[in-house]
Amino acid sequence: NLNNGSPGLGPGRSCGTGSVSKGLFPNRKDPSSNCTFPFVPYGTGYIPSDRKSSKTFPDVATLAANLDVFAAWRVGMVAPCASTRVNASWRETGRRTNVSVRASRVVDASLVAPRPRFNDGSDTRFSPLLNGMWTLAGGHGSFEVKEIMEVMQSYARRGYTTFDTADIYGPSERILGDFYEQWRTQEEQPLEIFTKFVPNIFRETCTPKSVEKTVRNSMNMLKVDKIDLVQMHWWDYAIPGMVDAALALTELKEKGLIKSIGMTNMGVEAMDEMWNADVPIVCNQVQFSMIDRRPLNGMVQFCKDKDIKIFAYGSVMGGLLSERFVEEPAKVFGRPRYTNVNLDTSSLKMYWALVKKFSGGSQDLWRELLGVLEGIAQKHGVTVTCVAIRWVMDQGDVYPIIGVRNAKHLEVNEKVLSLVLDIKDQEAIDEVLSRSRGPTGDIYSFERGL
Repeated sequence: NLNNGSPGLGPGRSCGTGSVSKGLFPNRKDPSSNCTFPFVPYGTGYIPSDRKSSKTFPDVATLAANLDVFAAWRVGMVAPCASTRVNASWRETGRRTNVSVRASRVVDASLVAPRPRFNDGSDTRFSPLLNGMWTLAGGHGSFEVKEIMEVMQSYARRGYTTFDTADIYGPSERILGDFYEQWRTQEEQPLEIFTKFVPNIFRETCTPKSVEKTVRNSMNMLKVDKIDLVQMHWWDYAIPGMVDAALALTELKEKGLIKSIGMTNMGVEAMDEMWNADVPIVCNQVQFSMIDRRPLNGMVQFCKDKDIKIFAYGSVMGGLLSERFVEEPAKVFGRPRYTNVNLDTSSLKMYWALVKKFSGGSQDLWRELLGVLEGIAQKHGVTVTCVAIRWVMDQGDVYPIIGVRNAKHLEVNEKVLSLVLDIKDQEAIDEVLSRSRGPTGDIYSFERGL
C-alpha cells in the first residue's frame, strides 16, 4: 500500500494505475490524460505511435530489472516506472510523431513521482516541486530574460511544469506569459500556471469589479484564457472585505476565468472563516522551513482535514539552509564566533529575521543546525539544501516552491524526490529544533504585527 507511510505520498494522493505515457506526457488535447500515478501493469502500457509502428512499455520483469528505480520504490522513495525513456514531438493535429524509444536506467524523479491534484475536481495535475518566480521581482541582481526563459525550459522539459508567480512580482507574469506562448507553439506537455491576487487593501477597497479587473490583467500578462490557480493574499485581517474578495474570486471561477482558488499566508482562523463561507479553497501557500515551523501550529492539521494542499516557500530560507553557511566557528574566550553574514539579496534579508528568532538573537543554534544537516547530507550523498527541502515535504501534504532563477536547482530537485530521511536523521534534527526560541504563533503572525 503505497499510501501507507511512504515518504512523499500523503493522504489523498492518487495511487491508481494507468498508462505511463499519459502520466508522463499529459496532453491537453487528450481528455483521457488524467493518470496521476505513472505505474503500468503488464499489458496496459501504451506509447502513442506513428502510422508505421506501435510500441508498448516493458513488462514487470523489465521494470524490475531497472534496479535503481525499483529498489527505491521498495523502500518507499518513489513509485516504479518502466525503464523506458520516450522522446516525442507533436504536430498541430495532436498526433504524436517522431517517437523514439530507448532503453535507459535513468528516470527523472520528477516524472516518476505522483502528480498531485486539487480537491475541487479540476483537471490540474501539478509537479511535486513547483517553480517559484519571486526572485524575478527584484532584489536578487540583474538577469537576462532570454537566459531565464532558457532555464524555465530546462525545468519544464525535466517534468517540472508548474510555475508559481504573482501580480506583484515585477515582470514575472509577463515573462511567464511569453514563455508559455513560446512553449505552447512547440506543443510539448502542458504547463500549470499559478499566480496570486494581492490587492493593495491599504489604498483601495476591493469590489467584484476591481477583483475581476485584476484577474483579467493577469490573464493578459500570462496569455491564457483561464488561470489554473489564483491564490489570494490579504495583508491585514483588521481591514474588512477579505471574505467578500474571496467570494468574488469564486464568482470568477464560476464564470470560467479561474480553474481553482487558493490562499497565501493565511492563518487557521482566516482559512476557517473562508471555508465556512463556501470559498472552494484548494491550497494555502505559506512560509515553511526547519527555521519557520509555524505551519505545524495548526495549519498542517487543518489542511489535512479539508484535503487542502500546502505550498511551501522559503524552505531553504533564501540559501540560509545551504552549504554556503556551514562553518566551523572560531573560539573566543570559549565561545563560538562565526563570520558575519552578507545579506546580499532580498530573500536573505527577509529570512534573517527568522533566524534571529530561531536562535534567540544569535547565530549559534542556526549554525549548529547546519552542522547536523551537513552530516546527514554527507551520509546520503546529497546537499544540505536537499535535506532541508525533504524535511518540509515529510511534514504532511506539502509541496515546496523552489526558485527558478538558474538551472543549478535541477539536480537538487531530482535528489530531493528520492531522498528518504531515516529515524536517526529525524532524531538528530529534532534535538536541535527542540531548543529553538521561535518564531511562534500562526502563519505570518509577527509579519502582520499579531
